[in-house]
Amino acid sequence: MSTGPNNVVATFSGYKVNGVEFYTKQRDNMRSVQNSRVSLVADVMLVSSAKDKNPIHDDMNFFGVIQHIWEVDYYKFRVPLFKCDWVENVRGIKVDELGFTLVNLNRKGHLNDLFVLASHVKQIFYIEDPSGSKGSR
Repeated sequence: MSTGPNNVVATFSGYKVNGVEFYTKQRDNMRSVQNSRVSLVADVMLVSSAKDKNPIHDDMNFFGVIQHIWEVDYYKFRVPLFKCDWVENVRGIKVDELGFTLVNLNRKGHLNDLFVLASHVKQIFYIEDPSGSKGSR
C-alpha cells in the first residue's frame, strides 16, 4: 500500500457484494428489476450552530442511486466503490403518517460525498407513490 493504488480503475455495470448483485442506474434502465437503489446508515455528528459545544452523535439514513461502480486495485486487494446520486436529507426525505419513507429522487444532495464503500450499503427498491405526492416509497 505504500505505493498507493493502481492508476487504472476498473469500471463495471454490475457487481456482487456479499451475495447481493448491484447494478448501475444505466443498466437498471434496460431491465425490469431495480438493483441500483441503495441506503446507508451512517453515524453523524449533529450541531445546532458553529458555537455548539455539545454535539450529538446519531444514526442518519441516506438514500441513493448507483451511477457508477469502480474497483480500486491496491495490488494485494481490491476495493469496490459506488458513486451515487444521494437524496438531500432535509427536503428530499420524509416519513408519512403510515410510516412509509418518501424519497424525492429529484432532490439531490451531498454533492461533495458521492462515493461509498460497496460493503457499507444495503440494496433497497423504490415504488411510485400511488397518492401522487412527490417522492417514491
